[in-house]
Amino acid sequence: MIVDDEVMIQLATKTSLEQANYRTLIAKDGIEAIAIYAQHQQEINLVLIDIMMPSLDGLTAIRTLKKLNPQLKIIATSGLPTHSREALAAGAQEFLAKPYTAADLLNTLSELIANQ
Repeated sequence: MIVDDEVMIQLATKTSLEQANYRTLIAKDGIEAIAIYAQHQQEINLVLIDIMMPSLDGLTAIRTLKKLNPQLKIIATSGLPTHSREALAAGAQEFLAKPYTAADLLNTLSELIANQ
């Protein structure tokens, strides 16, 4: 699941992942991410989530998703590299600084999946 409030990032990420044969769901903020995860928990293996979003920020959403499923793989993203430590402390396994390339995303994703 892709969680980001920026439509262009949602679409670019969705395209990159689907070209690599991943199925995607999109949420625009933390509240929607939690609702979608609750409905599709069996289908979602990994969440790519932005830290800075309106309504419910990424850090709070990460903590909530981890309470729902402690095994859920999460990659946090932010334009502020200083968010890395906070994201990892909240439960994310990886952090990608924005802007990231499709190659960066796919490499991080494949490494995280390989280490299951």
